[in-house]
Amino acid sequence: MEEGLRYHPSLLISKSYNDNLKDRCIILGVTASISLYRSLDTARWLMRRGAKVITVMTEEAAELVDPNMFYWATGIKPIVKLTGATEHIVLAKECDSMLVAPATFNIMSKIAYGITDNPVSLTAISVIGFEKPMIIVPAMHENMEKTNQYREIENRLKESNAFVIEPFLVEEVAKYPDPQFVARVTTSHTLRSYDMKGLKILVTAGATRSWIDDVRFISNPSSGRMGIELAIEAYSRGAHVDLLHGHTDIQVPHTVNSFYCETTDKMAEKINELTKSTNYDIIIGAAAPVDFNVENKSEGKLRSENNYDIRLISAKKVLKSIANRPRILISFAAESIKSDSELYDNAKEKLRKYNADIVVANPANISDIGFSSLYDKVSIIFKDGSIINVEKTLKENLARIILDRAVSLIKGGV
Repeated sequence: MEEGLRYHPSLLISKSYNDNLKDRCIILGVTASISLYRSLDTARWLMRRGAKVITVMTEEAAELVDPNMFYWATGIKPIVKLTGATEHIVLAKECDSMLVAPATFNIMSKIAYGITDNPVSLTAISVIGFEKPMIIVPAMHENMEKTNQYREIENRLKESNAFVIEPFLVEEVAKYPDPQFVARVTTSHTLRSYDMKGLKILVTAGATRSWIDDVRFISNPSSGRMGIELAIEAYSRGAHVDLLHGHTDIQVPHTVNSFYCETTDKMAEKINELTKSTNYDIIIGAAAPVDFNVENKSEGKLRSENNYDIRLISAKKVLKSIANRPRILISFAAESIKSDSELYDNAKEKLRKYNADIVVANPANISDIGFSSLYDKVSIIFKDGSIINVEKTLKENLARIILDRAVSLIKGGV
């Protein structure tokens, strides 16, 4: 079996984003959907995370996009025909997971029912047999996705422990999602599989607004990234995820149940409503709700040549509005502080205030982390007084660290 050259220019991007998939091998199964060109970008994003990517294609897919394109993208020649080298066995045994993207209705049904007349479905069955993570990205017209036949196929795949990413429905088509998102989900599922399966998670994210007049408002620089990373991480590990969000600078994932809450009071009311009807295992307050409402909001637009007095009154506390306490409650605290001890003291006060199990505290007065950044540096403070300091890292990595701790507490019987 061709293992590729010792050096290939594509390797220059390896681990350029993070090294979460360092020393990991991902099989990329490519089938004959017109969206398959997006898998070139997916392969590259997996490599930027440190993965070795080996492409397996159906012959029909190879007619749509020349396999040399994937050779260029990954540095390893794609497998289009199986040989006496039993590539489907070798890959399934040596690689860590398989991503089938795009997955047509045809290939999904073949994997579900064990029809192995092409390299992709045969390799997929072999991966399932080795009990390794299998991620599937459906791509088809919506009328096909809505059928009973699709539901049956999807259920059979899930019974085989395959992770089927929720179809991204746009213009009556289940489209191939953003390749970076696909790589993100694949990373988490490869690393943690279904360790959160069956858990119900509620996450808050983003900044709320308090309106001064019809065009101006009070808010903060929160991008919503931390909360959204937590939602994606939990979803990728098999959890049911509800997301309450204010304004965000990044796309809210289509794979979770999301509710837009423009103001702090609306977010508080929604969390109260949801926690009355659902018993959540974990609630994470990662949003940055505005602490004050403008009492004297003006109609229309205030004239800039005049001076005004604005009266601020306290808004509802979102986490105080929880109706039924979850098994694990996690709060965030962005603090403008002068020392670590001040950060710890403020976080411990928040632990007591909300009766939380964990507080994730970060300094808000460091420019290249926290608000509107890909990165953060935090201290994780636990109810028992223990503290974990996490140096500057991607918020994606931080989401995994936080949920690892939450899962550990749940398994410990909390």
